[in-house]
Amino acid sequence: MRVRGRGRALLQRAREVHNPAGAWELVCWAAEHGLWAPVLQAINKRRSAWWFLRSRIRPALAAWLRRPSPPAPGLRAHGSANDGHVPDFDLRTYNPIHWRPTAGEEAVALGRPDLLPPGTKADRAVRGHDPIRLRGHHHVADAEGFHRDPASRAATLARLAAAGVVIHVADADARLEALLGPELCKLTTIDPRGFDAGERELHSIKMRREAMRTHSSWARGSKQPPTVSILLATRRPALLSHALAAVASQSYPRIELTLALHGPPDAFAGAEERAAALPFPATVIRAPSEAPIGTVLNEATEAASGTLLTKMDDDDLYGPEHVWDLVLAREYSGAQVVAKGFDFAYLLASDRTVRRGGGTGERYCTHLLAGGTLMIAAEDLARVGGWTTRRLDEDLQLVRGVLQAGGGVYRAHGAGFMLVRHGVDHSWRESDAHFLLNADSVVPGCASAAAEIDPISRRRLGLLAAVRPPARPPPPLDPVSRQRSSLLS
Repeated sequence: MRVRGRGRALLQRAREVHNPAGAWELVCWAAEHGLWAPVLQAINKRRSAWWFLRSRIRPALAAWLRRPSPPAPGLRAHGSANDGHVPDFDLRTYNPIHWRPTAGEEAVALGRPDLLPPGTKADRAVRGHDPIRLRGHHHVADAEGFHRDPASRAATLARLAAAGVVIHVADADARLEALLGPELCKLTTIDPRGFDAGERELHSIKMRREAMRTHSSWARGSKQPPTVSILLATRRPALLSHALAAVASQSYPRIELTLALHGPPDAFAGAEERAAALPFPATVIRAPSEAPIGTVLNEATEAASGTLLTKMDDDDLYGPEHVWDLVLAREYSGAQVVAKGFDFAYLLASDRTVRRGGGTGERYCTHLLAGGTLMIAAEDLARVGGWTTRRLDEDLQLVRGVLQAGGGVYRAHGAGFMLVRHGVDHSWRESDAHFLLNADSVVPGCASAAAEIDPISRRRLGLLAAVRPPARPPPPLDPVSRQRSSLLS
């Protein structure tokens, strides 16, 4: 391979470096291929590439060199495989950063395919357990004979699952279930053959979530996860029941609600009593109608006591794992702001669900962030001066402030959130035609299950319909959208 070709290979591998382990693997790979001297000379002429390599590799390698020393002989690390327990893993090492929904159709095995249980098939075997390489395949088949013992097997599967690898285990038994946990073990036994891109991504999300909050060192080492304060500002009394139901559905164990009622004093009758009936602490504040949304959010922030703050909108749809996803993304990304994207949107006027951004996945970025999903630590929000008091764009201004202060912004997967477009009082003023034009797929009805959101009752949809304008004839589906609608079917 010529130097230029090897340089491209090195750059491609450098793009996947996001943790100390990845940096060390890159260093070893480059040393084995004798790349450092010729490649660095070649890419030094391209200052952008040289800066990219230096900014990614050097900090990660420095962190690896400062890693804790291994335990002395005779001592075991917490959860050693030799004592029958599953060793934990570092979220900064095993995570779904840069996971993409697009993957090959090939199924691979962690060992010889002929050793797989009857009925389980794989196209070929793969060497090693590199999660970045493995998650590029449709799924990975596993068998007990590929591992030394059940504990080592469970440790490997938990790490791969946390990184987003789709795993299929056809020979799970009681020992593996006890080590992995019932939920993760059950997910690994589901046969992913036949999953389309959307179904495969949702299955991966469920597996990685369960692996991270069960087997990571963060989950095992923390006595309690951080408290999350949900900031919910609403100026529409008709949507209060819908918004409170979305908050009450969250499975995260430590949440509190700060409900900011934005309207005249006689509006929202009985809101305090309804908030008090929630199964977690709730604080209600009232703000005048003329107050900017940033001022309302600042007052809500002052009333909140959580370590982390997250916004929820009164007219969007949220799945029960939504807050959990944001907390985990913040831990493994290290970003100051995390959010989800607009992967799913429900167009109420025409009763259609749109999916977009199908190839985006998880990554560090500064755009396509849903304002109703932003999460930031209270102390980080204070450092950037709180919410802007401008009439609009308070979310965009927060992201810009964090970036200017040297912070990071991370976009997690889009499951668990669905934007609802009803045509009334939107801060993001785009027509339904904008969403249809940029759609990867369009299906009739509210396809909330595709976004891992519980089916919405007719009553709650009726509450949303109460704020929409008179119905207009829906525009016809274009042929391309019809052809690509399988992702949500």
